[in-house]
Amino acid sequence: MRQYETYKCNKCGNIVEVQSVGGGELYCCGQAMEMITENLTLVNLMKAVAGESMARNRYEFYAKAAQKEGYRDIAAHFQRAADNEKTHAKLQLALHNRMKYERENNFGNTQENLQDAINGESYENTTMYPDFAAIAKEEGHREAATLFKNIGKIEVEHEKMYRMLLERLTSHKEFLSDNEQEVWICEVCGHIHYGKKAPDVCPVCKHPQAYQSRLKEEK
Repeated sequence: MRQYETYKCNKCGNIVEVQSVGGGELYCCGQAMEMITENLTLVNLMKAVAGESMARNRYEFYAKAAQKEGYRDIAAHFQRAADNEKTHAKLQLALHNRMKYERENNFGNTQENLQDAINGESYENTTMYPDFAAIAKEEGHREAATLFKNIGKIEVEHEKMYRMLLERLTSHKEFLSDNEQEVWICEVCGHIHYGKKAPDVCPVCKHPQAYQSRLKEEK
């Protein structure tokens, strides 16, 4: 018997992890919760990814604080550890994806990744941050409530951005525009090209089309 199980409420989406209930049931919103733990190792890999990711951010913040105080060597140690944590998270997420999706491509293709980003941003701006803001407001934490609310608005824009990019990708217009005077810039040398299509090769530095991007992104 596994020591821990993960349960989900199919009505409100609440997810909890508890010690094994020994054949009993957990309830939320007046109905039995669904036990969704099929592989506890997958759950632990994602917990590890979350932990390593948070550690990486903290260490980068600490590195900047140490550098500001004049402790450059300590800052370098924090940054090195942050880079290590990023690698740990990458290894864990890659293994999680290989185990869960049974694929060799650890992180999916760009179309799949854009859709995953859309789903994440949508959840954050429609559910997570509004709920967090409401709780903070109810508890009297006005600054936190405002922060959650404002970040939620930013996530709306992120979702729009990813939807625009996905539409452009699936319609095969990443390097093609409806605008006859679209402005393309070479990311390497700064050469400017006007036209519906990005140049196959930069005429100045010879970098391929992948390095040619719109100077002004579509809304």
